Amino acid sequence: MHHHHSKSFYALASLATIATLAVFTSAFVWLNTRSVPDPTFGVTFSWVYALQLGEDPVQTYQALVDDLDVRHVRLPLYWSEIERAPGEYNWSVPDQLVSLSEDRGVEVTLVVGMKVPRWPECYIPDWAEKFNGDYQHQAALDYIEQAVNHYKDSASIVRWQVENEPFFPFGECPTITGAQFKERVDLVRSLDDRPIQVTVSGELGPWLDSAQAADVLGISLYRQTWNDLFGYFVYPLTPEYYFFRAQLVEDYVSKVIVSELQAEPWFPEPIESRPIQEWYDSFDAQMFQDNVAFAREAGLSEAYLWGAEWWYALKTAGDDRLWETARSLFKPN
Repeated sequence: MHHHHSKSFYALASLATIATLAVFTSAFVWLNTRSVPDPTFGVTFSWVYALQLGEDPVQTYQALVDDLDVRHVRLPLYWSEIERAPGEYNWSVPDQLVSLSEDRGVEVTLVVGMKVPRWPECYIPDWAEKFNGDYQHQAALDYIEQAVNHYKDSASIVRWQVENEPFFPFGECPTITGAQFKERVDLVRSLDDRPIQVTVSGELGPWLDSAQAADVLGISLYRQTWNDLFGYFVYPLTPEYYFFRAQLVEDYVSKVIVSELQAEPWFPEPIESRPIQEWYDSFDAQMFQDNVAFAREAGLSEAYLWGAEWWYALKTAGDDRLWETARSLFKPN
């Protein structure tokens, strides 16, 4: 299983940008005095990741919904798993998850496209990998149309997300042009009238271009990352940095949300390289609580935690500390 490895050259360029912005936003520390509404918390749920961790994805999802009372979920659809042969679609796993969501009143943001959450980010079927850019784009459009039509009658779907951080150079992905991305967004708009979410890196890169294509802008919020150059690295950013950047694009979208809030370790090596419980020290309950507190201070209206499958896998391995920390967030009383 591949894992996140940021490239060194990219890390250095990023650091300069971050340092400048961190200094700039420190001027806005007075924002701490503002009253901030508590965000609605949810999770991103990757059924592919649950499988990779050796868990049953439907059982995992059911535990999140029934045991933790999670009621807001960002759910990626994985093209390589759904259309393994051209024109032959297998919706069985996402169908079960959407059906469970309908039964429990869970609000779902469904992610369509070829680049969706979880490494290696791009999930292109083998048969479509061989295509050149134009053919591959057309195949992706055909799949997106099938996906939206398949799920648009579900009452649990509250919005669509088209691609994931489409212009952020992360993951094993072919590049997508602005025109191709616009065509995918326009296609979804033509098929259904629910809002469209577009996502960006919260720490790096521009937000405005993506905001202009979206109804809702989702940003990632990672405190601790890892790269070959620095090892573990904590971004020197304050909650005001995210709040202020959100203000700059608020004229273009109905809201800015945290679509990915770090709530699991950043894995610098394959998970299997050590016993699962040993990873807990890389991201413990205190770090979980600190990240939730940070997201609250950022003042955005929704925050989707990243790592729910991991909490469950740890729990089934006998360590329920992250699971119980999440319970205190989703079931506070």
